[in-house]
Amino acid sequence: MKSNLLNQSILILSVGVVAIFSSCQNTIPFTNTVRTQYNLDEAKLKKMQFYVSSDIMLQRGEAGQNSQELDKDGKLIISTSASLDNITVDGKTPGVCVKVLDDNKLAVSFFDSDDQYLIFGDPNNRGRYNLMGAEWTDGKGKINFGGKVYYIMPGGAGAYLKFEMKKIKDYKTSTTKAKGRKVN
Repeated sequence: MKSNLLNQSILILSVGVVAIFSSCQNTIPFTNTVRTQYNLDEAKLKKMQFYVSSDIMLQRGEAGQNSQELDKDGKLIISTSASLDNITVDGKTPGVCVKVLDDNKLAVSFFDSDDQYLIFGDPNNRGRYNLMGAEWTDGKGKINFGGKVYYIMPGGAGAYLKFEMKKIKDYKTSTTKAKGRKVN
């Protein structure tokens, strides 16, 4: 009797462990293969939670104006102004797809506005959806972000989209014990 109870307990524990580990979430790269395999159209893509794989820094600089003035002591004061605008997206930051471009590019926003997005894509169908820029020079990519020209700083070029996948496997097991049968 104790043996049967022990066997049933082990069976229940085994099924529980399988259920727990099979429902764990995995973050994996987003690829065209995944998109095709799970038939992810624009409506489904807009409901998915994406993440960026690594840090991205966008930078934009503007030269200002030079001005000259004389102070009260007669000294010539020359001033120059400039501005540098940095935008960072840390690795693992969540984002949402705001539109699909050309079937193999996604505009993903990590910001409050749908107008501020980064484009990820796989135009050559080589694997994962990487951060895209219009022009690349010395590891810096030129992009249009929120209506202004920014440059992706070196290191950001390797960033790609990831998403969480949860696989649930439902195993049902039933056990019936024969009671035996006697002749009537």
